[in-house]
Amino acid sequence: MKPLFYCVVIEIVGGGLIGLSCAWELRRRSFDVVVYEMDRERTGSSSWAGAGMIAAHGETFPDDTWQQRALQSAAMYPSWVTALGGNIDFCPPTPTEDGHVDPRDLLRELDKTTKLEFRKIDHLDDLNGEQVIVCAGAWSSQLGDLPAVEPVKGYLLAWDGIARGSLSSILRDGHTYVFQRQNGRVIAGSTEQRIGFDRSTDPTWISDLQQRAQTLWPPLKGLSFDDSWLGLRPATADGFPVVQRIHSRCIAAYGHYRNGILLAPWTARWVADEVQRQLGK
Repeated sequence: MKPLFYCVVIEIVGGGLIGLSCAWELRRRSFDVVVYEMDRERTGSSSWAGAGMIAAHGETFPDDTWQQRALQSAAMYPSWVTALGGNIDFCPPTPTEDGHVDPRDLLRELDKTTKLEFRKIDHLDDLNGEQVIVCAGAWSSQLGDLPAVEPVKGYLLAWDGIARGSLSSILRDGHTYVFQRQNGRVIAGSTEQRIGFDRSTDPTWISDLQQRAQTLWPPLKGLSFDDSWLGLRPATADGFPVVQRIHSRCIAAYGHYRNGILLAPWTARWVADEVQRQLGK
């Protein structure tokens, strides 16, 4: 017998990976959830643009607590991807090595399970759900009296046509990384610009990233990249993600910066637990 849904609507602002993951987890617990997303294509979001590294070892975190949460979230990934189903390009992390996943595959599979409405929310006062969850990334603090977050622009490059298995591990040098998806596509990142919500393309930054990637993995020398794109990562001033209850009706889950993909399973579980605590379900 299918579980009965609670007679309450949870409204989530933001249809990126964090928002959709929270919706998925809440629906698993039989809540009625709707997600609002302002960008039908989502091509400028941090989730769509992310490289997809599950880098609990290779990235840095604001303190030991968040480091442990990152390790917990990475450990959740294999069962999480299995539960989502579908064709997801995924290289599982291990207790000592980072993994990676194609975030666009995750978004596609999560979309299938989500009541998604393409609608721009200007303020939290526009919503009337019993619980409201803010997952709007770099746009989150525009919705009301919420902790500040700003966009950090980042470019990524991709090479196609390289034999699968040519690069078996993630290569890193500072913030430069190169890795190969299971389907053969080679991804290189990253860059960081704090220039607001600017989505224009600057060839100088792309050229610099290409040179760094070629130095890190010499087989890329002489090859033209096949694709380039950018996204806006949500960053807080102190580096701490905003994952907290704001008041009795509102939860914030944003500001994951470089680790939103990594922290999605852990964040979704925390948010769902918090909703259940508040509603006494």
